[in-house]
Amino acid sequence: MSARNCCKTMEMELTAWKAIVYDISRKMQKASTDQIGEISPYIRDLHIMIEEMDERIEQIRASCTPVTGMDDIQSERDAYDQSLVNVRMKANEAMKVLGAGDFGG
Repeated sequence: MSARNCCKTMEMELTAWKAIVYDISRKMQKASTDQIGEISPYIRDLHIMIEEMDERIEQIRASCTPVTGMDDIQSERDAYDQSLVNVRMKANEAMKVLGAGDFGG
């Protein structure tokens, strides 16, 4: 895979995860009064995560050019992989708190 394709893939995946995290955050904010106290730290964490993903997406856009080689983007790839691990963990924690049934269509 070329560096350009790899960067575009990272950008698209982070954007998709950002949308998922944003949706979870919105659903959490609509939780019952009883649940709000319990989930408020998760809501804050998710907002911080959205901001971090925005920064990561902008960094990928800025540092990935058609002339970038795979070795040049390895640090971005490593940071991206770690970001996805964090996003998945936080999303799973958030869904456990609200219950999987609250995330239906």
